[in-house]
This record gives sequence, structure tokens and C-alpha cells, in this order.
Amino acid sequence: MSTQRSPLPRLTPAFWGWAALDMIGVMVLAVGAAYLLEDRASILPGFPANSLQAWICVGGGIVTVFIAAVKMLVEVMHSASAGRDAANDSNFS
Repeated sequence: MSTQRSPLPRLTPAFWGWAALDMIGVMVLAVGAAYLLEDRASILPGFPANSLQAWICVGGGIVTVFIAAVKMLVEVMHSASAGRDAANDSNFS
């Protein structure tokens, strides 16, 4: 009997951590965008309080989503090629 690996990559805890950060980034982006669309704090009462805070939320959300998406892709590619360890382990080069 041969021990073949599944063709699907193993999703590591690091991947799920980046996915959680990605969801937080989407929520921050949504809070800022909702304020800019409606000119009032509609998701969280009182936050953001002005357009500057809303733009900061939009920018921070976009940056967070982008970084988390790239890190998730790195985790999936590393998991598919190297085995069971996360991409940020000591063996990763």
C-alpha cells in the first residue's frame, strides 16, 4: 500500500489566522465605506466620527486584506509543496 498525499493542500493554523485577519480587514473596510456612502456612522454607533477616520478605515482595511490574502497564498503554496509545516517555520527559506 502506497502512502500518497492528498492533492489538496493542508490548511495550517497559520492560514486560518491570516483568514481571520482578512475578515477583520473586510469589516474595517466596510465600516469606513458605509460612513462615506451614508455620511453617518451606520454600522458602529459613533465610529467613525468624521470623514478622515472613515478614509483611514478604508485604507487600513484595503492594506490589511491585501497583506492577509498574500500571506494566505504563501501558506497554501508552502503547504502544497513542503508538507505539514507552516510557511513561517525555521525550515522555510
